[in-house]
Amino acid sequence: MADADGAEALEADLVVIGGGLAAQRAALEVTRLGGSVLMLEKMEAVGGSSVMSGGSFAFAGTPQQREAGIKDSEERLRDDLITVGGGRNDPALVDVLVRGQLAEYELLREAGIVFKPVQSSSGQSVPRTHSTNPREVLETLHRMVVAMPDFALRLRTAATRLRRGTDGRFEAVEAEDAATGRRLLCRARRGILLASGGFSRGEDLLELFAPETRKAVRGGGAGNAGDGIRLAWEHGAALADMGYVKGTFGAWPEEIPGEAHTILLAVYRGAIAVNLAAKRFANESWSYKKLGAACLEQPRARAFQIFDETIMAQAVEGIPTFDFHAVQRKGRLVSAPTLGDLANRLGLDAGVLATTVATYNADIERHGEDRSFGRKHLSHTFGTPTSIARGPFHAYPCSTVINSTYAGLRVRADMTVLDIRGAPMDGLYAAGEVTGGFHGEAYMTGSSLVKALVCGGVAARAALGSNA
Repeated sequence: MADADGAEALEADLVVIGGGLAAQRAALEVTRLGGSVLMLEKMEAVGGSSVMSGGSFAFAGTPQQREAGIKDSEERLRDDLITVGGGRNDPALVDVLVRGQLAEYELLREAGIVFKPVQSSSGQSVPRTHSTNPREVLETLHRMVVAMPDFALRLRTAATRLRRGTDGRFEAVEAEDAATGRRLLCRARRGILLASGGFSRGEDLLELFAPETRKAVRGGGAGNAGDGIRLAWEHGAALADMGYVKGTFGAWPEEIPGEAHTILLAVYRGAIAVNLAAKRFANESWSYKKLGAACLEQPRARAFQIFDETIMAQAVEGIPTFDFHAVQRKGRLVSAPTLGDLANRLGLDAGVLATTVATYNADIERHGEDRSFGRKHLSHTFGTPTSIARGPFHAYPCSTVINSTYAGLRVRADMTVLDIRGAPMDGLYAAGEVTGGFHGEAYMTGSSLVKALVCGGVAARAALGSNA
C-alpha cells in the first residue's frame, strides 16, 4: 500500500530504529504484551555493536555470585555506578538499571544463556561480570522475537526523518530501502523507539564532541554513525554526557578488517601500563575509559601492558579481556625470559623498564600501594596488586579504541526523550547506547549491555502503557 506522497505505507504499534540488544529486548516486550513491532535496521543484518562487544554483563545479587561466595547487592551496584561516574550520572536512570537488572539476568537464564564464572573488572568493588557470547544472546532474543506473530523486520532500511502530528506527538518514521531505493512511511500507533547505537563511526560528531579521540583507533558497529541522535536532535532533543565520551584502553593498536577489536585488560589482573619511554603514566586500577584517555596523551598514543608469569596464570579462557592465551595464539603477545630481553623485543630502553618495574615492586611490597600513582587495587576497589617478578615476562602492545560512546539523548526514567527545555517528547523513546545520562564521567564494565536489556523493556512498557 502506498501513502499519498508515493511512499510505501507500513504501520505498527511500535516502530523500532535499530537492531541491537536494546531493540531486540524492546521488540520482545512489546510482542509479549500483545502489541506489534516494525524494526528498521539499516545494515544487512541485526546486531550492531552489541555483537562486537566483549559479552560482559554486570549483574548484582545473582545465584552465581552467591555460589562463589561473592556478596553483592543492588545498593553496592548503585554505589559503584555513581562512584565510577563521578556523581555525574542521572540518579533516576541509575535506579532504573539497578532495579531491573536481576529480572534481565533471569530472562536470559530462562532463555538458555549460560554465563561463565563471575569475574572482577573495571569499576567493580566486587566481582560481578557475567560473561557470555554476545552474539548468542542477540540471536537468542531475535529468534524469540521473530517467532512472534506481530513482528516485522526490514533490513537495509535506514530511517531518514521523524514525523510529528499536529498535536506534536511523534507518529511516523520516514525511511528508505537501500535495496530498492523506495521510500517508506512507517506509522507508529503507540510510539517510536530509537535504539540505533552510538556514534563511534560518526566522525563529524566525534570531532564536535570528543576531538581528543582523534588519535584513537576506530571501532564499533559499522553503522554506528549517530543516526538516532541526529533524528531526534533535529526536533530539539536534549543531549547528555557528550563531554565524557572516551575511548577504551587495551585495544590492539591497528584496525583489522572484518575482526572485532581485541581488547586485553591484564592491568586488572596486576599488569602495569608503560609508554614508549618505558614509564608508567596512570593508576592501572582506573576505569578503562580513564586509562584510555591517559593513553591518548602518550607518544603515538601507544602503551604496553607489562606482566609476569604469575599474572599470565590467571588467564580465563573464553573471556576476551582476560584470555591471554588466545591473544598469544594470534601472535599479539610479546614474551621473553627476562625484563631486559622483553624491553629489547619491544624497542624500549631496558634500563628504564627495569627501574620502572623495580620501583613499582618495591612500593607494592613495602607499602602495599604504588606511591607514584596511588594504585592500591587491581580494579576500582577490588583486589591487591602483586610484584611483577616471575619470568617469563609478557607485554601486550595496545592503544585506545573508540568503539562505544555512551552518550546521547537525554531521557527520563521511562525512556521518553526530553527536549532542550526538559519537556517530554510525546511518543518518542530511546534505549541503549543512543542515550546519555546513565554512565557519567566513566564506565563500569558490563553496565552497557545490562542497560540495553533493562531500558529496552522499560521503553516498550512505557509505549504500550503497561506497568507489567
